[in-house]
Amino acid sequence: MTLRHCYLLQPDLFKGRYCNVVIETHSELTMGMTVVDWWGVTDRHKNATVMREVDADGFFSLLTQRLKNL
Repeated sequence: MTLRHCYLLQPDLFKGRYCNVVIETHSELTMGMTVVDWWGVTDRHKNATVMREVDADGFFSLLTQRLKNL
């Protein structure tokens, strides 16, 4: 079971924000870096939900519950 599955089963365990996310392809110093516009300082359209917090106890409880059902 992945975090994605857990989010689909119990989204209230996660906190995040819809942001613009791009991969840097021009700068020699940061080539390949994932850049997240968390604060919305650019005019780029939002294209991804970025999760920054997870309820660890709730996640492991859900994971344990699902494993018991196997």
